[in-house]
Amino acid sequence: MSLVKGYQVASGLTKNSLFPNGTVNAQIPYFEALGLSLTGFFPATLNIHFDCQKISLSQPTFYFQKVKWHSSVPAEDFKFFTCQLFYKNIAYQALIYQPQIATKVAHFHPHNQLEVLAPYIKNVNYGDTLYIESSSINLQC
Repeated sequence: MSLVKGYQVASGLTKNSLFPNGTVNAQIPYFEALGLSLTGFFPATLNIHFDCQKISLSQPTFYFQKVKWHSSVPAEDFKFFTCQLFYKNIAYQALIYQPQIATKVAHFHPHNQLEVLAPYIKNVNYGDTLYIESSSINLQC
């Protein structure tokens, strides 16, 4: 599993974005109102590529439907799955962040890539190897 560059919309680093502070920052108050605290998580996602064809996830820890988090974006459904993320033998409590394809309007990822919310990880770079442990992940290789 390796860290790859995403669209940078979640973090707000993409140019000319409707969300200069990132989509995650914009969504946090809505998730918290629904019972999911993202305190301690960096407001961006790590995009992790798996060496397989497809990843399926089961048993979300949180499933929020019809979240209207911005006036110019249709309501979306989101699933979150608890996991442990390992980088350089350090474990981080993390969440797989999965906007549902049926309600997502843009920025689709490959079927063998996951977005993960985690605490800030110093010196992590694109191409670095990361590991995820979660009973929710099923790899189809």
